[in-house]
Amino acid sequence: MHGQKRSEYKSRLLNPEAASNLATTAQQWNVLSRELLSQRRRLLASSPSATAVANTATDSAPPSPRVLLTLTEKMLTVNPDPSHLWNIRREMLLYLIQNGSSTFDVRPELKLTAHCLQKNPKAYATWFHRKWSVAYLLSHARTLNEASCPERHDSKEKMASEKTILQTELDLCAQFLMIDERNFHCWNYRRFVVALLGSFGRIVDADPLQSEEIESKSDLDLSRGLNSYTGAWSSWVNLFDDQRKTLAGVSWKALMGAQISSNSMGIVPSHGEEGDASNNILKTAPVSKTELQELIFSEWDFTTSKIQDNFSNGSAFHYRSKLIPIVLDARLASSLGSSDEGCANTISPAEKQGAILTMAREEWEDILLNAIFTEPDDQTPWWYHRFIVAWAKPSLDVKDDEYYELSANYESLLSDMADSLRELLEVEKENDAEGNAENRDESKGIKCKWAYLGLHLVLSSLVKVQLEKTDGPSSEYTAELFEETKQCLDALIMIDPCRSERYKQLADEMAC
Repeated sequence: MHGQKRSEYKSRLLNPEAASNLATTAQQWNVLSRELLSQRRRLLASSPSATAVANTATDSAPPSPRVLLTLTEKMLTVNPDPSHLWNIRREMLLYLIQNGSSTFDVRPELKLTAHCLQKNPKAYATWFHRKWSVAYLLSHARTLNEASCPERHDSKEKMASEKTILQTELDLCAQFLMIDERNFHCWNYRRFVVALLGSFGRIVDADPLQSEEIESKSDLDLSRGLNSYTGAWSSWVNLFDDQRKTLAGVSWKALMGAQISSNSMGIVPSHGEEGDASNNILKTAPVSKTELQELIFSEWDFTTSKIQDNFSNGSAFHYRSKLIPIVLDARLASSLGSSDEGCANTISPAEKQGAILTMAREEWEDILLNAIFTEPDDQTPWWYHRFIVAWAKPSLDVKDDEYYELSANYESLLSDMADSLRELLEVEKENDAEGNAENRDESKGIKCKWAYLGLHLVLSSLVKVQLEKTDGPSSEYTAELFEETKQCLDALIMIDPCRSERYKQLADEMAC
């Protein structure tokens, strides 16, 4: 956890009573560990497929997988970190399911992982097991239950129940992030749950051509199969464009990859053709565009609230950088009054570039200005500032006259940024003159190092805009920008000598 000093942790170990308790716990742990591994070897040796091992097995009855599940639960509640314990637990769960002894119940797994995360909120293996449990529930449980008692199975009711579980998982993430808003494990899990909600979709008939809930078979293929449950942000985020491209007709990758492998979910044919894994998956169509908009806007607002709570929240800024192009497309689709109809052909590349500049200005005025003036020494908002400057730069996929207009708007944004950063530096210089900089941590950027870096970025971008113009301002203005950019680098060499060679390299690049 953040803020826990190592000296305090070590001092507790010097307490004789605490050391004695730890020794007892370690001894009990070793006994349980040996028992667990021994029971597992006996169980696997009794498997019909393990004939080579079975020859050396004892005559005693093989242990029950449920006993091993109990042992793993006892050990994980003490120490949730060892990955092999979670691996054994999943192995036993699959053993019971594949032998027909049990169906998968996600509730004990969610309860166990929640308890373990309270003990260690940053345990990699615990978060992975929770992902696996939820994904396995969605990709298997419905079909297995349907096969066992089809007369009692209500697919839509089950799907609503499982969506409720996912919404509950989002609420759990919010609670964890209230305790530690920079827990990147929890942020990663939240993106995983959002991916499941986005690709979970709605139930359709086995024959997509006979279903009234989808428009075409290609829609079914977008979220069909195990890839819908890996946590990947894939085709479902492109739902605003029926051609699976951006609204401007240009492919983009504001995507996030899979967090778990589809192979880890242990596909086992339950009905239909033997070996046909696709029969194990309840077929769904993508969520509607209205549902997708609500989901994306909700996540966007969530990052806004977390950033306003703490401008040092790098995970929230990172998530926001991934959401922003999706939010942009959602806004454009909403502005056209199109929630369920294609609108890709009605928005030109120039219009989308203009919307990008508008949104970049909103981010600068509503988020970044407050952040950098409140915490000018924190590098987190400055990273996002660098991202916004690069993202807002107009592309060349527009006509020349449109590009010049967009370039002028981009230049206006950069000029406003430069004016605000100059004002920030003046305020910081006044603080330095009053002796208020003595208590500032040099590692965070004493004398406002990050503001100088931000101003250098903006000025160098302005210089590039000026050099691209054929009939722009006079060369005198460009020369002034060059000189101010050089002054920023000179100041950085003075206040950050450890990186002086880097700043000299940037100066040489500007001179070229």
